[in-house]
Amino acid sequence: MSRDAEKTVVVIARRDPVEAMRVAAGITVFGHHVSLVFAHGLLELSPETMEGAELIELAEVAPFSLFDDPEIQDLPAHLFAGLLEKSDAVINV
Repeated sequence: MSRDAEKTVVVIARRDPVEAMRVAAGITVFGHHVSLVFAHGLLELSPETMEGAELIELAEVAPFSLFDDPEIQDLPAHLFAGLLEKSDAVINV
């Protein structure tokens, strides 16, 4: 894939964080740069979320949280707006 075809994609986890992690990791297969933003509240630790966390780590997806989550890097509102502005696509899950 040529560099010109690479896109910057933001996946926003609004309702289903586990599915959002799968989607974010899957998009990297196409060579896109992907950021994952948790916008649903604090991420509950479960076997499914732990599996999703491993998946996004392997896919080198940058996870952020709009909430004060000790497990995920915070993303202040002004930086979130900038991330959305610079992205080529936004996917809400």
